[in-house]
Amino acid sequence: MNSSKCALCDVEITDTNDTKEHLIPNAIGGRKKIKRFICKTCNSISGDDWESELAKQLNPLSLFFGISRERGDAPSQLFETTGGDKLKLNVDGSMDIEKPVYSEQPLESGTGVQIQIRARSIPEAKRMLQGVIIKYPQLDLNELLDNVKFQSSYCPDMLNFNFSFGGHEAGRSIVKSALALAVSSGIPAESCVEAVSYLKNEESEACFGYFYESDLIKNRPEGIPIHCVSIKGCRETQQLIGYVEYFGVQRMVLCLSSSYEGEDLSNTYAINPITGEELNLVVELKLSNTEIREAYDYKKIPNGSVEEAFGKVISTGMKASIEKEKDRVLNNAVKYAFENCGAKEGEMLMPEHVNKFTGLMMEKLEPFILSAFPSCTWECLHAEMK
Repeated sequence: MNSSKCALCDVEITDTNDTKEHLIPNAIGGRKKIKRFICKTCNSISGDDWESELAKQLNPLSLFFGISRERGDAPSQLFETTGGDKLKLNVDGSMDIEKPVYSEQPLESGTGVQIQIRARSIPEAKRMLQGVIIKYPQLDLNELLDNVKFQSSYCPDMLNFNFSFGGHEAGRSIVKSALALAVSSGIPAESCVEAVSYLKNEESEACFGYFYESDLIKNRPEGIPIHCVSIKGCRETQQLIGYVEYFGVQRMVLCLSSSYEGEDLSNTYAINPITGEELNLVVELKLSNTEIREAYDYKKIPNGSVEEAFGKVISTGMKASIEKEKDRVLNNAVKYAFENCGAKEGEMLMPEHVNKFTGLMMEKLEPFILSAFPSCTWECLHAEMK
């Protein structure tokens, strides 16, 4: 490693202040880390400011594809359905309503009321029932719980969202990833003039732009929402350029330096963010300075190209969602059936237990079987670069 100073603040990197930096942010499923790139302070600040903004913009995709992270899960997020409801999507593919709902209406007989509760969990429903007891003290809570019917259902509508990404905070995270790959490839940070200037100075021009005019990945694996960081240095053209792609959808070209004097080289790091598997991709970075400048000016985004990129990976997310939900429902159904079929723990199931077990299993599986869609169905309404 040629660099012994922090690429962002120039402080000397020592064993005390050195840190492991993810080439691709951990927040969106990155795995590989490098050392002697930036100091702990800059790692913390850029993580809080740049990576957090990038992760926020890409969180819908992190949830949709169910990515795994080294630290923590992608946070749940609220979406509106095409039917006007608001549902919270969780990383395991399940959904919750935005807030509990309580309603009551008189029975036709005029001798009582019918109470309906929509809750996010059984404990929450029970707490709401305790409130019913306060309102109707003549009721017995235990009797009420014995007679209550718990039902779960799938949303028949699609989730819609405005998919928007860009801005300088997320942009600096993107440029930092390309710079990290360059430094880990043996290129001194100070040689990456445009990249370092953009990261250090708020007034500097952004050195990246969106590129959808052609597919720069020549052996793209079908249906995989890849994460990819690639660089290429050319002494003859004095270019050190890069390419960054996230989830197969967000695609950007960069100019790290237009006065490169180092050796010819190229390097690519790519993963499947769903599995963490590293991918061997061929990225063809043969772009002129004019083409890169046009990307900066949003001239390399043909109509429909972003939606087309999205369409190539969305089926993978849908299939993963169905499998994930099937496993979740099946595990819950088996647990519920064992706990309520009458057999004691560790006891052999008798014929009467088996019959009841089967019925209890089907009770929990029926909503999933009857559902025509997985628990998260998506509609891309708007894609915007900024």
